[in-house]
This record gives sequence, structure tokens and C-alpha cells, in this order.
Amino acid sequence: MARTEHATTSENVVSSPTGTDRPGLIVVDLQRLFVDIAGDQGPRVLDAVNRHIDETTDSGGAVFYTRDIQPTQKPAGDPSYQLHPDLTIAGPVIDKGPGKDGGFSGFVLTEPGGEAGDGGLSSLAGHLRSQGITHVSIVGIAADVCVSATAIDAVRLGFPAEVPLPASAFVHAHSGGDEAAIAHLTDAGVVAIG
Repeated sequence: MARTEHATTSENVVSSPTGTDRPGLIVVDLQRLFVDIAGDQGPRVLDAVNRHIDETTDSGGAVFYTRDIQPTQKPAGDPSYQLHPDLTIAGPVIDKGPGKDGGFSGFVLTEPGGEAGDGGLSSLAGHLRSQGITHVSIVGIAADVCVSATAIDAVRLGFPAEVPLPASAFVHAHSGGDEAAIAHLTDAGVVAIG
């Protein structure tokens, strides 16, 4: 796979229409299926994410959730695709994906069964802009797949992005290992914390 370099310049960094700094938290795919796939890490990630949600809302930030519409071959609408019942919900839930067809980023939404390149944008960028979000933290599952894709796309769209690693889990999908997955994030301009 070819590696693409990404840079954030002052021309493409989002600024708030009110001139204030407003953080956003993007909670990626904390669905029953993914919390289960994360095994022992699942409950730890869920607790850490709920703490980030509380901190974000307490500081005046906004929270956004992504939900993969069809991450596996199970039919769309399968109960395992629902957000985890222990997840604190404090903002809009935005459909994205389908992950089974490569739609990993929270900014992408295509029709299930579509071909690569057939996609469109989800409503996430519009929600961020309408709420005056100037920078984002991305948490959830998995750090090396959907969290990574969402964070990299956030930077591409002008939102400075960070990934607090303790509020995510790796599924060891990167061919170079977890450290290479973190390097891929930082090479794309994402700040990896923890």
C-alpha cells in the first residue's frame, strides 16, 4: 500500500465562526460487536471513553458518535451493531461505513455492497462545522483501523486531531504492528497521546 504524506497548513485549519476555541470528541464505533472483539480491552476502553465524554461536555465541548452501518457480513441492522448500552450518549450518532466494504472513516458513508470509490461523505464534517468545533479528539475502537482513518481524515479536512490511546484499543490490523500504526497516525499530522 502506498503511503501518502499529509500536512496541515494555516490555510486548511478550521476556525470557529465565533473566534473561540471549541473542542470536539468523536467516539468511533463503540458498538456491541467491537467492544466484544476488543476482549479484555473492551470494558477498559468503554470506561475511558465515558470519562472523555464527561470531560468534554463539562468543558463546553461537543460529542459526536459514529456507528458503522454494516461492519461484517451480518445483515444491516443486526443487534450487535447497536451502540454499547453502557456508553454515555451526549450528542448525535452519525452513520458511517460500511466497514465490511472498506468504509472505515467516520467521514465516509456509502451504500452497503458499493464499490471502492462509490462513496460519499457522512454528515460528520457538517456537524463539526455547525457546532463551531476547532479541534478534535478521536476515541473508540479500533485505534489502528476506524479511529486512525477518522483521525487522518479530520486532519485532511482541517481539524487538528489527537488520539488518546488509553481510550482506544488496537486490533493489530497494521502489517507493521501497533507501533507502526501509531507512526502512521503521527506521519499524517495526528497527535497520539499516551
